[in-house]
Order: sequence, then C-alpha cells, then structure tokens
Amino acid sequence: MTSMINLDGASRVYAVFGDPVAQVQTPRLINPMFATAGINTFAVPFHVTPDQFGATWDALAALDSIAGIGVTVPHKVAAAERCDTLTPTARAVGAVNSIQRGPDGRMHGALFDGMGFVLGLGAARVRLAGARVLMVGAGGAGRAIAHALAGERIAALELMDLDPASVAFTADMVNEVAGAGTAFAAVAHSGSAYDVIINASPIGIKGDARFPVPGTALTADMLVADIAALQGDTALLRDAKAAGAATSDGNDMLQAQIALIAGFAAGLPAGEALGR
Repeated sequence: MTSMINLDGASRVYAVFGDPVAQVQTPRLINPMFATAGINTFAVPFHVTPDQFGATWDALAALDSIAGIGVTVPHKVAAAERCDTLTPTARAVGAVNSIQRGPDGRMHGALFDGMGFVLGLGAARVRLAGARVLMVGAGGAGRAIAHALAGERIAALELMDLDPASVAFTADMVNEVAGAGTAFAAVAHSGSAYDVIINASPIGIKGDARFPVPGTALTADMLVADIAALQGDTALLRDAKAAGAATSDGNDMLQAQIALIAGFAAGLPAGEALGR
C-alpha cells in the first residue's frame, strides 16, 4: 500500500484550474505518484472561471508554496500568455497545460499533449517512422500531437477538421517545424492510403457524427489511435480491433502525460517523467 505524505508547513501545492473542474483527473492520478516518490507536493483542483482567471493566477503565482499550475479548458491559451517562458511546443501551439513555478517566481509553461500521445503508443511508436498519417481534429490537442509527429520521422501528415482555419494553422505550424519548404502537413484528400489514423476530435463520444474513414477501410497493418476513448472503445476502435489493427486510446496518452506533468510539477526539466 502506498504511504501518503501528510500536509505540513513545507508542503507545496500544484493548483489545477478548470471551468468546469469536477471531471479533471490530474489530482487523482498525480497525487499517488508524488507520494510514491516521496515528494511533499499535492495537486488540488480549483474551479476558476475565465473572469476569475487573471486574479487567481496572480495570487497563486506570487506564493512560494505553489509548485505550479495545471490548466485545462478553457484556460490553456490564457495561461500561455501569462507565462515567462514556454517550451517550443507550447510556443508553436500557443497553449499550455502545465506550468512550473521556478524558485524565482517565474512561470514556465509546457504543453505535454503531443509528447504524451507519442510516449503513450509504447512499442507501437516505431510504426510512425515513414508513415503516412491522417489526423482528424486540429484543435488544441490535435495541434500538439501534430507538432510531436513532426519529430517522429513520419512521411506525411494529412489533416481534417470542420474549421478550415484550424487546419491551415496546424499545417503551417508543422511545416515550419519540418522546415526545408516541404508541404509536410496538408488538408486531407480522399483516396489516400494511410498507415496511421488518429482521432483527435470529439467524434465518437459527443454528437452523432461518424468518423470520416469507414470501418471497412481499416486493415491489420494500420495503427489506429483515438484519444477521445477514455471510458470504453469508440466505434473507431471497435472497427480497428475487428480489422486486427494496432490500437491506442486516450488512457494511453493520459497515463504518459500525467508522468510528464508530475515530473514538471516536481521541478524536473520539461519532458522528464517522474519515476522513469
């Protein structure tokens, strides 16, 4: 049984902001990791509305007892604008989900969605090299994943989203990272053969929209990832498993990301997971 550290005068708080915040999993997942590592820090949720965000940030950021701040919807962009420094991914995407408070009070922002996705693939990560990838969803998480994919030696990334501006932003961002004037990322076009398919949209958990790739098009040599799948398989993952494809769900990404967030909250450099 994991021993828990009791709060004392030296305890520090990793504040987690959200609106709403009741659904946030970070405190439940990260506090046992702190306890196992013997780190006297506690993740605590705070229901912070957009109107309260600035004042709450300023008050907590001024306190030495604050180890950092985690943010979820709708604060990822606003938090990035208040950070003193940003990791390359956070700067490119314009959003953060974890902020480390330095000993001097400076706030250092990071975005671990993309790195969490890649690490969460485990052994299947090797399938990214040389792959033609289709990603559906070019919002905040999709942009971070796209940024991470650019460093995984994939062959091409095609993007699909209901918002053309989101696709254009993500494609431009990734092409800038890839460099050499390549059209590495572009709007998806029908008829392509994909090696990797990623759902970074709410399709499958909200609304009645159907995933744009039919189940009959999935094959055993594909890798199919659906970050929307946190409580049971989506239709996409059921079809992928029926086809014999390798799969990854949102829990794979979440577990990898939590280890990265725990490390950052504990004062480690961005990208160093706690306990690994």
